[in-house]
Amino acid sequence: MRDTMRLHYCSEEDVKKMHEATLDLLETTGIKSFSEPFVSFCKEAGLKVSDDISGKGSRIRFPRDIVEKALKDAPRSFTMYGLDDHYQIKWGEKNAYNHTCVGVPFVIDPETGKRRNTSLSDLEDYIRLADALPSTDIISCLTAQGIPEHAANAVQVGAMVKNSTKPLRICIHDAQETEDVVNVLAAAVGSKEELIKKPIAYLEVSPISPMEYADDPADAILSIVDSGMPFGNIPCPMIGATGPMTVIGTVVMHNAEVLAGIIIAQLRKPGHPCIMSPRVTFMEMSTAMGLWAAPEMGLAAALSAELMRYYNMPCTVTGFSCAAKISDAQAAFESMYNTLIPALVGVDVCGAAGSLDNVLVASYEKLVIDNEISSLVKHAIKGYDVNDDTCAVNVVNDVVDKPEYGGNFLGHPHTMQHLRSELWKPYVTDRSIYETWAETESTFTQRAHNLVNDILANHHPKPISDEKIKAVDAVIEACINRK
Repeated sequence: MRDTMRLHYCSEEDVKKMHEATLDLLETTGIKSFSEPFVSFCKEAGLKVSDDISGKGSRIRFPRDIVEKALKDAPRSFTMYGLDDHYQIKWGEKNAYNHTCVGVPFVIDPETGKRRNTSLSDLEDYIRLADALPSTDIISCLTAQGIPEHAANAVQVGAMVKNSTKPLRICIHDAQETEDVVNVLAAAVGSKEELIKKPIAYLEVSPISPMEYADDPADAILSIVDSGMPFGNIPCPMIGATGPMTVIGTVVMHNAEVLAGIIIAQLRKPGHPCIMSPRVTFMEMSTAMGLWAAPEMGLAAALSAELMRYYNMPCTVTGFSCAAKISDAQAAFESMYNTLIPALVGVDVCGAAGSLDNVLVASYEKLVIDNEISSLVKHAIKGYDVNDDTCAVNVVNDVVDKPEYGGNFLGHPHTMQHLRSELWKPYVTDRSIYETWAETESTFTQRAHNLVNDILANHHPKPISDEKIKAVDAVIEACINRK
């Protein structure tokens, strides 16, 4: 039987210690919130609510028995779909799917190579590129400039459903955005009923570290659960700034922050599909720069993945992030490191593909590089079947003993049987002989750039019908016209 490769980054005893520390934080410190509907629901659900010591907002604490029941209620797996049913994300199977970077305000212009503000046209091109890349599985959206702020998510999600058939990941700011996004998605698939039956996206919320659920994210959590869409919880603490200076301390605090939202979602609707989305970043103390780089980003993700495995819950981490400013060797090795380490532990999705400069800049070429890294990582974790056929004892005997094989395996039927499935196949990586490469002397980044130009010139998906496009546009127009 094939057993997918899994790394144990820390001992089971250490995982339990981190879990116990998480329970202590939830029970004694709890989370702070300013949202009256959120706080009111927490009271009704049996959580311990009191005025915060600051005199502003409320403090919500989580008894252990409620935490344990909520964790049992949370689904271990569920499926998310694309507009094309060919694309399915099997949450809970720890396949290390790849999703593109989200909320990125700048982009590297593919023609000039210079950084500039992201436009709606960039967003559409980036989505089309991601749609064409075979090892890029989930599409997120950049932050386009020059569109109405109050309707920005509706406009951007509209661009997503018009330019890709793949599953989507959408960050939500408040309850109004939940309504807008769900209406756009429902128009794209035909109805809200169809959307809930086969969700084409998951909606993610970012509470504030340390341990705070402000008005908008708190209200957004309730609205997402009420909508029926899969819910992801993604606080982003920074080691030494908005989290403890020890990696373990920030991972524990972050785990408590993430679990708090998951628990409340399960109290709101037991069995609702939820995704744990740990994102522990760190600060470069000499410059006060917030970093999404190697190695602490990848190591913290591995520790969080150990906790996610302990809970047996779907999870996603940032993998393809780096501090590099251009798509160079630094960008590649940081992204490979940050992705492979948690993937070997076991995660469902590795995020931030295509990002540079601590997830502030999007790059078309970097998205191609990360697509290649994603393919390698998936190959690394797939594991192997160990059986009589793969052990190949009889094949070795044939080649050694039978003269017709000439002392090599090239002509043996076993070789042809496994030829197309056994070895990793590159998408952009050069494996030619030196003389062939020397004709162009192309670098990986140059080949990635050429592929970007080819895809943008020739890949024009039409995921939804003209009728559904009109329905999507009508929803967007209503959002823009809302005062």
